[in-house]
Amino acid sequence: MKLENISDLYFVLSVFVPGFIYDGMLRQFVPLHSTTHRETIFLRLLTATAYNYALCAPIIYLCLYRSDLVGPYWRLAAWFVVIFIAPIMFAIIRAMFLQTTKFDWIFRFLGLRPINPIPTGWDWIFSRTNPCYVLVTLTAGREIAGFFGTKSMASSDPERRDIFIEKLYTVPADGSTWVEASGNLGIQVDGNQIAFIEFRG
Repeated sequence: MKLENISDLYFVLSVFVPGFIYDGMLRQFVPLHSTTHRETIFLRLLTATAYNYALCAPIIYLCLYRSDLVGPYWRLAAWFVVIFIAPIMFAIIRAMFLQTTKFDWIFRFLGLRPINPIPTGWDWIFSRTNPCYVLVTLTAGREIAGFFGTKSMASSDPERRDIFIEKLYTVPADGSTWVEASGNLGIQVDGNQIAFIEFRG
């Protein structure tokens, strides 16, 4: 699309920007299915924009039809909120719903089992888990014990799975309390080498 005048620029801002902001902000907190199909991407952005305008309908109504109540500067501020601020707020609220199970009772009450939009178990657990201890078992049989905290990271890139564990521990043969390894700054483990991960409180 060529932006030849102010009307074209306003069209792009009003149609695509709210959906783009919503989608980008949501993906900062929740890994979602990705697609390379242009039509699917456009539809997703347009749908997000439509929901944004629907939820902001009272503000839009005041801006368009009640100019006697809302002055020009307030209308400008309102449109800024609708296009740029509201999508961020809605994305954060949506992320809160996806990262918690507190509202699952609503679906159980309705007899529904919703499909989780998060693509893999890897993405699901690492988007929800609190700081905890992990025991990583590699495909070669070796075990890596560590603490997965705020300085740790698990990749959300489906093409390159890996995990960084900020603290390493040694596991005594008798199964007693783990001992923190001295002088260690963490470890990065390639996801292709991981057989499974045990999470401990």
